[in-house]
Amino acid sequence: MNVLELLDDDGEPAALHNYGGDGPHLLLTHGNGLNAGMWATTLPVLQQRFHCWALDFRGHGASRPRQASFSVDRGRFVNEVLAAVHAMGGAPVLAAGHSLGGATLLRTEEQHRGTFAALWAFEPVIIPADWAEPPAPSVLIEASRRRRMEFASVEEAFERFTAKPPFSRCQPEAVRAYIEIGSYPLAGGGIRLSCEGETEARIYESNERKDLSQLGGLTCPIVVGAGGAMAAGNDLPPRVAPLIASALGNGALEVFEDLTHFAPMEDGDRVAKAIIAHLLPHARR
Repeated sequence: MNVLELLDDDGEPAALHNYGGDGPHLLLTHGNGLNAGMWATTLPVLQQRFHCWALDFRGHGASRPRQASFSVDRGRFVNEVLAAVHAMGGAPVLAAGHSLGGATLLRTEEQHRGTFAALWAFEPVIIPADWAEPPAPSVLIEASRRRRMEFASVEEAFERFTAKPPFSRCQPEAVRAYIEIGSYPLAGGGIRLSCEGETEARIYESNERKDLSQLGGLTCPIVVGAGGAMAAGNDLPPRVAPLIASALGNGALEVFEDLTHFAPMEDGDRVAKAIIAHLLPHARR
């Protein structure tokens, strides 16, 4: 694997991981606070059918910010997706995204039609314009700002994260990869998570409402995945997923009854096979 640095016009980097594999190009994007490591248990299956790439959005994973206060405007994430597609050889490509990553793929295709031949998005967080509730649960924002950032080692972070939800439900390999990509060594010893809690909180706060009827113009084939089990403290993503799927011009809903919002980290094999089933028939010949 090698990592490409992609720079936006504000000087902030995004990291594009080239995981290789056999077949057409596939771009993977992650949820808020996560990174490319979240796809670790899907990759062994996906690499049998696709050449896999995974993006770390600014402020996440291997994309450590250059400025103390950097923009988390949603348009910046679109720019990073477009830069990744260009680095992969150009449009159209196939893509799969989770949460923020899935929503960003949909936004990218809406603003730049033809970027993708087909999409698979697991619980993309897009808030309907008439939604009566806050765009992001305050409990998530507060928890992000309180999150512990430093640990004695990757192993200590792994043991702490896997001791309670949501990561206690996840496959250990996916959690470890998320921590390894999403941390850096401290000069005095130990590690620090690269995605600051403040960054994650600001991204939650930047969510905006959208008239879902505008998604009707998206005619590339899109599957919206949804979990049937609720993730602790956040039932919003699985509730809006069916609304998004039905609003799309060429959309379908796929429900994983026993999985939560963290499905790609909970059952990588099953999620990878679902991605392959939808995307491979639409690969560029």
